[in-house]
Amino acid sequence: MSQHNGIMGWINDRFPLTETLEYHVTRYYAPKNFNFWYYFGILSSVVLVMQIVTGIVLTMNYKPDGFHNVNGIPGAFASVEYIMREVDWGWFVRYMHSTGASAFFLVVYLHMLRGLMYGSYKKPRELIWIFGML
Repeated sequence: MSQHNGIMGWINDRFPLTETLEYHVTRYYAPKNFNFWYYFGILSSVVLVMQIVTGIVLTMNYKPDGFHNVNGIPGAFASVEYIMREVDWGWFVRYMHSTGASAFFLVVYLHMLRGLMYGSYKKPRELIWIFGML
């Protein structure tokens, strides 16, 4: 039985979420010899989330139109101009998105390099390496 009362106890009786979090996160032994190479795994996740969020914001304002307006400017280019000039912080979001694409590849390649340097692909972790490559 769980130690929680009410709705949290009801949820934990059916799906042991707090026990799982305690076992895998809060009571997980972390070695003392971590160095900066271990940051690239979480950095790749942070940059990916940043790319998703900025991509959604850009998508809400972008209109992929092939027709030309009265000035002869294609609609897609006019849409990018609108994002850069009229949308609040649109220029910043666009540059974050374009720079984040390069940053994501850099961080992922450094994460893979760390895995190769430390032998993370060797037994018994080869399945984790394969899932990471997917």
